Amino acid sequence: MQIKSSALTQVRRRNVANAVASGRIEGIVPTKELEQNLSDYVSGKKNITELLEETKQRYVTLRRG
Repeated sequence: MQIKSSALTQVRRRNVANAVASGRIEGIVPTKELEQNLSDYVSGKKNITELLEETKQRYVTLRRG
């Protein structure tokens, strides 16, 4: 079943808002980079697989740096 673009955007927006709120409850404030990535995800510019891969690469680079 395919979800219409606007419905998918609404679902993504709600999921992101919930995740960010959950993080804030734990004292985690999103970085500007994360905010941009989440915005790209909500708008459909990036999918979750791309975000995870970028995050993994960023932290692997930091560890090896």
